[in-house]
Amino acid sequence: MLLVKTLLIKCRHATPNNLKFPLILILYMQKVTIVLTIPEPLNSKLINEIKELHKKYGEYCESKYPNDGEYRDVPHITLFEMGPCYKNIKQIKSKLERIAKNHKPLKINSKQLTLFNGRGLKHLVVEVKNTKQIQALHNEIVKELSPLAKKKGEYILDKYEPHSSKIINMPLKIAKQTLNDAKIKEFEFTANEIGIKVRQENHYCIIEKRIKLA
Repeated sequence: MLLVKTLLIKCRHATPNNLKFPLILILYMQKVTIVLTIPEPLNSKLINEIKELHKKYGEYCESKYPNDGEYRDVPHITLFEMGPCYKNIKQIKSKLERIAKNHKPLKINSKQLTLFNGRGLKHLVVEVKNTKQIQALHNEIVKELSPLAKKKGEYILDKYEPHSSKIINMPLKIAKQTLNDAKIKEFEFTANEIGIKVRQENHYCIIEKRIKLA
């Protein structure tokens, strides 16, 4: 916290000569999420569908991020939300590389297209059938990476529900409409890699690092 406050003070006095200080702050505030990536061609199909949903319903979403109809995320299955902890990215990568060696590729089967609750709003998601293998990977990641996390997601360990989000933070009335409009209601694939997803300063997300499972 002291480091962040120091950087904020320096940002107020930024000039072309000391611009590195606000850039460092931006990097430190980037949010990190550990995910299972979704392979092609399913990944592209999901992107196309989700973009259409965001164009149609994005203006109704309540979010601190721009709700202009743009899809700024990437399709994925969340394993562990770590918050703004990009400063620890090297340690995160190193630990994940060790963890990945202990786990084989995972069979992913959807359970249902449904609405999740989130702070009084609704998220349209494809719920994924949990398995011992998925839960074991999640548990180990949470155990090993928690000391590096800035703000852990609340749905972890025995509360963990694997899913893939399509569009989030909607009023119930709008969310019910997206249930009818969503075309991809189920899927199955083999997850071969863990991804480190980073939300950048422009709010767009990227998979910065892909790590193959054993």
